[in-house]
Amino acid sequence: METKHQLIFEDTTTKLSRPKQTIQDLDELYLNQQTKRKEFEQQLNKNRLNYGQWLRYARWELDHNHDFARARSIMERALDVDIEHIPFWTQYIQFELIHKNVNHARNLLERATSALPKVNKLWFLYVQTEEMLKNYQMVRQIFEKWLTWHPDESAWDAYIYFETRYDEVDNVRDIYQRYIQEYSQGEVWLKWINYELQNNEKDIEHVRAVFESAVDSILERNDEKFPEIVAQWLSWEVKCMEYDRVKMIRKLLLDETRFSLTTKIQSALYDAISEIERQVGDKNSIEESITLQRKARYKQDIEDDSTNYDSWWSYIDIVEQNRERDAVRQVFKDACRSIPQDTYKSNKWRKFVMLWIRYAFWEEFDNNDTEAAKVVWNECLSVIPHKQFTSGKVWIGLAEFELRNDVDDGLTKFRKVMGRALGQMNKIGPKKNILNYYIATEKKLAEWDRVRQIYQKWLECALMFEQSCNVIVKEYLEFESSLGETGRCEFIFKIVNELMKNEDVSGACFDQREIFDMAVAFYTDEMKYDEIRKLYRDLVTTNPSADNWVSFALFESTIPTVDQLETFLQSNKDTFEVEVGDEQIGKTRDVFKEAESYFKKSNDTDGRKFILEAWKLYELTNGDEESVEVVNGKQPKRVKKRRTVDGIEEEYFEWEFPVDPTDQEPPTQTAPSINKFLANARKWAESNH
Repeated sequence: METKHQLIFEDTTTKLSRPKQTIQDLDELYLNQQTKRKEFEQQLNKNRLNYGQWLRYARWELDHNHDFARARSIMERALDVDIEHIPFWTQYIQFELIHKNVNHARNLLERATSALPKVNKLWFLYVQTEEMLKNYQMVRQIFEKWLTWHPDESAWDAYIYFETRYDEVDNVRDIYQRYIQEYSQGEVWLKWINYELQNNEKDIEHVRAVFESAVDSILERNDEKFPEIVAQWLSWEVKCMEYDRVKMIRKLLLDETRFSLTTKIQSALYDAISEIERQVGDKNSIEESITLQRKARYKQDIEDDSTNYDSWWSYIDIVEQNRERDAVRQVFKDACRSIPQDTYKSNKWRKFVMLWIRYAFWEEFDNNDTEAAKVVWNECLSVIPHKQFTSGKVWIGLAEFELRNDVDDGLTKFRKVMGRALGQMNKIGPKKNILNYYIATEKKLAEWDRVRQIYQKWLECALMFEQSCNVIVKEYLEFESSLGETGRCEFIFKIVNELMKNEDVSGACFDQREIFDMAVAFYTDEMKYDEIRKLYRDLVTTNPSADNWVSFALFESTIPTVDQLETFLQSNKDTFEVEVGDEQIGKTRDVFKEAESYFKKSNDTDGRKFILEAWKLYELTNGDEESVEVVNGKQPKRVKKRRTVDGIEEEYFEWEFPVDPTDQEPPTQTAPSINKFLANARKWAESNH
């Protein structure tokens, strides 16, 4: 016999297929089988752990040769290689079941579950096989044998589901009782409850017994499913219209002294009870449930973040409603132990300080314990990191506490507290709210010297930390002015001017222009115009800008004459308007002339032009035609010129001022005046136009 091979060639555009082999007789079949087996054996000899090759070998014997003996032999050899390889067992069992070799399959299942009793898949396959064969008693025996190995919850659930399908209620309950002993968790109790509610809801006594047993079992374990079980119980009792029983259950579960539940479970429990209260509760019970619900939520927020001071504040509000002194004090202490970790004055620190202040007020006003309140104030000060920042509210609160609680020596203690607060400013800088409060208090007591000392301390501290001092100076001056202390005000201006000239003082401490304006306003009110002239003279000396020169010039027109002052003093008028006369105009012109001369010598074209423009506007308002003509003659003209830059000639414009006759040199016979020539040429050009 010849073995014929039939090769099929396809078009190159199609996928190639394997060559097909036809077998003509038995000898050729036996030869082919031997060849194939030899190939499988060679592959397995190379790698006995090639699990897929074992399965392909056994499947080939079954599908092509129908040789069960060889296939079983192959699978047994495979199990010898690795008895814990689950696919070997499952495929082996499937081979037997597919070909209806039930007893062989049972034997394999028994062997598999005995060899690997912790593998749920084999037990499930065993149970499924017997149930498919309707051998229900055998299924129960398998489950019972399986349970002796203490499997996970899936085995118990499968057993219960099996009995439920066949309505074996007593068996299900018996299994659940054993299930609870093995896994006494809320989730298992919830499964039992759901089973009873779905299948035996009419058996009220038994369902209630399951609920009660579940609550008794997991109440002290802080099980997460406890609130859900309670919610279902209360809903079921409401459905049974057992409203009195619902109230008793609620009252029992809300007794915090009886049970020690975690905050998270308490919060969930209150949510569940609150939901039922909306259905069957009255106004008081609903409000109580909502309060407990909020309390549990705030408590949970605090446990999650001990520096959540908003929740602490709200939690204290609720605790205070019970009016239990020890409980409230303990909550305050717990809140004040939660110190922020920020090294700057953050919002958390501000809220933390407010908790301390509330604690001190509670001890003083609600608890009537001034000694305890004083301890709280001082403990708060000890907690604040004064090297980084301080709290004016605490210092002021302690000072006011001393002032109102000690009739005899309260003022002395008040000043000692304020003195300590001022001492802290040497480390961190001035605190405006403390200083303003201290000043306001001493003003009420008419202690003017103390007020002056505080202002001086404030100014000294601001200079030390290079902070702006203008506001301090302004308030200090207003204080002295209110007392009519003109001499002191002048002395303050003198000191400030010396400080501004001192090189050791930072320029950021004073806004010189603002100080200047304050001094001008002060001396104007005092009608000391010579002092104002000195100020302007110093200003244009130290900062000779065009604006300052113009301000100086216009100021001269605001100074009243001697006659104007006498007229005002003899009248009963409250306001005084200065009429610009010849004396004021003359002094203003002198300043404008001086300013023009300064910028002319400095070759500052822009400054000189600005002065002349301001002078012209002034003359148009206050002068005559002659004075206006004089200023117009000084105005510059825009002249086009040419220049060479980098070898390129270009045009540009320049302001050219008229020549002052006093500045011209006398002409000589040998050197004719070019300026005169240019002037004549300009006149000739204008006449031709």
